[in-house]
Amino acid sequence: MTTVDKDTANWRLYGGGGLLVGGLLWLVAIILAALAGMPDVGRWVGIIGVVVVAIGFALVGWGQTGSNGAVGNSMLGKVGLWAAALGFLVWYLVPLLGVGGDWFGWLVIVLVGLGSLIAAIVIMQKDVARGLAKWMMFLVAIVAIVYLLGTFGVIALGADVMSILTYVFPAVIALTGLVYILNKK
Repeated sequence: MTTVDKDTANWRLYGGGGLLVGGLLWLVAIILAALAGMPDVGRWVGIIGVVVVAIGFALVGWGQTGSNGAVGNSMLGKVGLWAAALGFLVWYLVPLLGVGGDWFGWLVIVLVGLGSLIAAIVIMQKDVARGLAKWMMFLVAIVAIVYLLGTFGVIALGADVMSILTYVFPAVIALTGLVYILNKK
């Protein structure tokens, strides 16, 4: 693989940009669906946003050359980010096919929650990201786990808490993308 330097570590730009744009699109979709009374438009903007978030997660792990993502050369970290990306795609795209069941919620929780948690641990250990960027994936993992456990009925969260988390989850992903873009090596 190629040697990583400050000019080739484009995981910050591509992956962080994907998380920022995808998170903002997802947030706009929620606003369109809930507040603007446009559920159909919100649904499709949300699907586009979540697909962009999934691509962002994959690019954070992969980077430009495959060895210089936020997780460095750690295959465990790359698998964690790919699992999170796959979890987002499964969460939003599989219901379009009419597939679901009790297994569905657990699959999404394991892929997104556990994948982002594993990635957060590896990002922290690899010392590729600096400062706040090193810790942001932990915030994504915690919010994802709590939100998904509440969404799929594993834990009982009040309607007010779930309503707030519905806006906080994509905002945290967008904020993580922004912090990654602004991260300097």
